[in-house]
Amino acid sequence: MDKTITLHLTGYTVKGIADLTLWGGDNACIEMRPFLIPDTKHKTILDNLNDNSFGVEAINGGICIIYENYGGFLQYFKTVTVGKISQQTTRYFEDNIGI
Repeated sequence: MDKTITLHLTGYTVKGIADLTLWGGDNACIEMRPFLIPDTKHKTILDNLNDNSFGVEAINGGICIIYENYGGFLQYFKTVTVGKISQQTTRYFEDNIGI
């Protein structure tokens, strides 16, 4: 007897790193707390970038790995860059996180 499981897209889970301006003006990056969004529009992603509760002067942008979320099952969708990203952040992503 064949069994079928049907999964429905419930949104998108975003992971990745945020490019930051620290208090005092130095540039840095940090792994973001993953977040769930309803669509993959750049504005939606930008509005949800975070510093993982670190506390910074500004979040400049992010390199985001987007997954389709099927009720908790994640399927890689795409990687996007939003906002302004420094060379340091790009190198960190490529060396440590990139898919």
